[in-house]
Amino acid sequence: MPDPGSSGMAWFAGLIAIVCFGTVVYLNQVSNASSSTQKAAKSVATQQTVDLADPVTLASKMVIKLAHLFDSKDQAARRAWLGQAQSPITDPAKRPEVDRVREAILHAEILKGEDGVEEATRLLDAMEAEFADRPDRLARRLEEDEQRNIDAAREDIAALRRIYAGDAAGLSDDQRERLKARHGWFAEVAFTFGRPDSDADRVRLLSGGGPLIAGILLVVGAGLGAVMGGIGCSIAMVVLIATGKIRRRFVAPAPGGSFGWEILAAFMLAFLGFKIGASILAVVMSRAGQLPEWFPYVVLGGQWMVALAIFVPLLRGVRFGEYRKLVGWTAERGVFREIVAGIFGYLAGLPIVFGALMVSLLLNFLVHMWSGKDVQPPENPILELAGRGDAILLALLFTLATIWAPLVEETVFRGGAFRAMRAHMGFVLAAIASALIFGFMHGYPVQLLGPVIAIGFVFALIREWRGSIIGPIVAHFLNNATILAIVFLILNAAA
Repeated sequence: MPDPGSSGMAWFAGLIAIVCFGTVVYLNQVSNASSSTQKAAKSVATQQTVDLADPVTLASKMVIKLAHLFDSKDQAARRAWLGQAQSPITDPAKRPEVDRVREAILHAEILKGEDGVEEATRLLDAMEAEFADRPDRLARRLEEDEQRNIDAAREDIAALRRIYAGDAAGLSDDQRERLKARHGWFAEVAFTFGRPDSDADRVRLLSGGGPLIAGILLVVGAGLGAVMGGIGCSIAMVVLIATGKIRRRFVAPAPGGSFGWEILAAFMLAFLGFKIGASILAVVMSRAGQLPEWFPYVVLGGQWMVALAIFVPLLRGVRFGEYRKLVGWTAERGVFREIVAGIFGYLAGLPIVFGALMVSLLLNFLVHMWSGKDVQPPENPILELAGRGDAILLALLFTLATIWAPLVEETVFRGGAFRAMRAHMGFVLAAIASALIFGFMHGYPVQLLGPVIAIGFVFALIREWRGSIIGPIVAHFLNNATILAIVFLILNAAA
């Protein structure tokens, strides 16, 4: 039996969905315009202690904390710690001036004493010599921003020379403020150089190595558990399917209805409208200077309005009980059974996601090798926003990732799009098609979308297996909550 609606409405809704989807993909993949979330992240960047989205900065903070915890007197051991901090750096000479200044602070702090001062001074001398030569050769070709960066780095170098010469007290308040504004936590560490480790400021800055180790062990343990659990559940799933103990409960509708297409089209239209509207607001407000502090709250909180789009079929007469049944908000065999099935299905699908991750990493390497550029991590506005350490922002991020995304996205992509596609194709093709749409709605580079597409494919298979979307919602929640827990753990360790 067809779903509610007509074939004409299905074609019209499908056309709207295609146009909106193509526009979103263009904005995500082709357009140079930043998304509203990225603008929100960048608007608060100056308020962060450090750029937590930068793996070099994270590695530096963590290694300094661990080196402080174990405080070896052996220089070889200290240099080993230094090597761990420098491991993410492919070519120190190509790092921006701000990172090279922090590298000098890193050397001084980890090596300590005369060795630390000597190494830091060597790095500062190398930078200063390079700056002395560059303006002579490139005076007219140096861009204004680059010249400002060099001038700022020269100020940083002069301040650090005084600190490592034992004259930190001689720095003016203005010099301290400028150094702290540019380097945050690193500048504070430099200010305390030479003080005993029992000093209150150093304890505040460098403590946390113990919780960091505990967190690393927890993450490693959880990772090993996920690997073993995923392998075990995937083997069990194959055996259960082969023995006929697992059967598909999803009943595909007959062609002709528009219910699923209406949900997909309404969501796409609302999502695109919100994205464009927030971006226009960001551009307009940024013309007056930095975006206001409340902008990230409005952007993140406003996404809840997009969720209303999933109820569009109710506006044209579909009863709520019928809506629940069609979209999959049901549990014929009990909610608890569906929750367990969602967890089991998620674990069984992890090998697929892991394989997609490996392929994406390989593709990312090949893309950057072909382009001749160093491999750079993709922008992560979620991590950048979380790095602000704002409790309200963290709460908004958590609820969006663990409530909004599982409920809304599963209703749209597995409750609506997958159902609509199953009227015209087999479950494997429908799972792949809905997973591709789901994946490309995310703003990652194309070569890194593999894991997102794979997890969408797994969610679709759970939908086909159970008929309900409670299982996919639980699996989606489990996936996002796990990732967020790791992110928050990193943020807490690097605080």
